[in-house]
Amino acid sequence: MLVETLRVDGNMRSFSEDEDEKVISNQKKVAKECETTGDKTARVLTTYDRGTYLEFFEVNKDNLADYCILKPESKLKTADGLVTRSKDIALLLPLADCLGVVLYDVRQEILALVHSGRQNLEEDGAYKFVNFLKDKMGCRPEDLKVYLSPHAQNFEIYKLDNAKLAEAAREQLMRAGVLEENIEASDVDTVTNEEYPSNSAGDKFERFAICAKMI
Repeated sequence: MLVETLRVDGNMRSFSEDEDEKVISNQKKVAKECETTGDKTARVLTTYDRGTYLEFFEVNKDNLADYCILKPESKLKTADGLVTRSKDIALLLPLADCLGVVLYDVRQEILALVHSGRQNLEEDGAYKFVNFLKDKMGCRPEDLKVYLSPHAQNFEIYKLDNAKLAEAAREQLMRAGVLEENIEASDVDTVTNEEYPSNSAGDKFERFAICAKMI
């Protein structure tokens, strides 16, 4: 199951302590739409001051509290990608113009979600995330079904020969062994679609979210 929020669903990322309570409330509503609860929903929290965008972790019942959306953002463990074997755990990622990539291993029933913005893709992040799934989780790339979220469709990555976000992600995923026919991409442009907040369009302190859960 995949849920994507819109602007009317409320802001999905806190930029100050004053916003924490409201953002947590908004994210709990998303979790409910994803047929789960806040205490069983893990947040992919990427920050831009760590010097790396390649931190990938498995989430299970033993460490879920480190990523749980019921905590204020300042108390969450950072990650660029999360993966779970548990059908009880949902994965949530706030976004503006960056690309969110959902991956599902149909053979082993493993769910993964990775933030794929410019910085991550410049570090070959989508390719390395698939290899993380292969090496750490036993996934076979050909078993992965992939969804690329709404994003800034025309944003170009200078360091990757001006490739667009989805174009760069698709190339890296396929180079890692994901089958082209298993990749589905949203055609929503967050910059031009007013239902989605966009950093490029001036929405500096507003985010939508995608939430995924196995059923």
